[in-house]
Amino acid sequence: ALGTHLAKVMELQSDGTTMLVRAGVGWKSDVVGIAKVRAGERTAEHYALQTVEPVVSPNIATESRFDYPDFIRDNGVQALATVIIMGSHSHQPYGVLQVDSREPRAFTHDDMQFLRDYANLLAAAVERLRIVAELRERADEKARLLQELQHRVKNNLQTVMTLVGRAMRRAKNPEVVSALRGVGDGIEALRLIHEKIYSLEGGGDRMCLGTYLAELVASMLNFHGKEVSAQIRLVTDIQRIEVAADTAVPFGLITSEFITNSLKYAFGGGAGTMGLKVENTGTGQVRITLWDDGQGLPAERSTGTGIRLIDGLARQAGATPTWSGDKGTCLVLTMPTPHSPPAPVPAMAKDAAFVPRLV
Repeated sequence: ALGTHLAKVMELQSDGTTMLVRAGVGWKSDVVGIAKVRAGERTAEHYALQTVEPVVSPNIATESRFDYPDFIRDNGVQALATVIIMGSHSHQPYGVLQVDSREPRAFTHDDMQFLRDYANLLAAAVERLRIVAELRERADEKARLLQELQHRVKNNLQTVMTLVGRAMRRAKNPEVVSALRGVGDGIEALRLIHEKIYSLEGGGDRMCLGTYLAELVASMLNFHGKEVSAQIRLVTDIQRIEVAADTAVPFGLITSEFITNSLKYAFGGGAGTMGLKVENTGTGQVRITLWDDGQGLPAERSTGTGIRLIDGLARQAGATPTWSGDKGTCLVLTMPTPHSPPAPVPAMAKDAAFVPRLV
């Protein structure tokens, strides 16, 4: 805009005196990103940083106030103007903006005002990116701490599962064994969800709902012993539907409660089949179907604690439960299709610096 041959942004480094040519136009290949200047007392950069005032050298051949680095003369610069790029109140200046001319030039007041306005725009952009980088760093730290917490919770739940299994093997009373199995089923649902969260890549919190529920059912059958897992056939039909982890938790507990009740009441200790179907209906809803081909749902169980618990968890998850019990027991859960989150903005590398573009 000023008709000069060259321009550059010099970034003040962390030592407070060294300046790097961070961006520029018109320079030889060994300048931008490479050339450094020490902003000593006899430099225009030092003067600008100390006084926060523009500095003009209309002819460096006759300039007696400042010394200039070799790359300035090697690129044929004869005149230059310098303005500061301010930082925020709590941060040092980002550096300086300089325009360089290969001919002697007396920069006017309007020229300098234009440069100051441009430098202020750069300062605002730098500050915004600095804030974004700080927020991203804080978010990364919180995600790391949450991941560590999930890992510890998962390990603690595994320890509790081991203790429950040990207590089951020692128990003699069938009612005690049954109660411990119920406790173990609920813990397994929570343990598996924490395992899933911990294994998610990139610190995300979304998972395939059907895969989680199918793995949960298989794990529960194994927990109930080889005899049970050998007698019960599991049928699954799963479409990939991703949900947030906090959405998956109540469905895991619902599945755990349904499977526990089926194993307890449906088959009378004999063989049978259980099914899990997770599908997108195509009408804006997700449908989860849990069923068994056992003895059906007696009237006295239709208002039992397990049914009330499942209905409450379904409402918590924003789902509508529908029961049927003519041929075995069937639970259908319907809920609105979860919306996928917007694609994340690609993150800058943590050590990347803001590089102004001069046009």
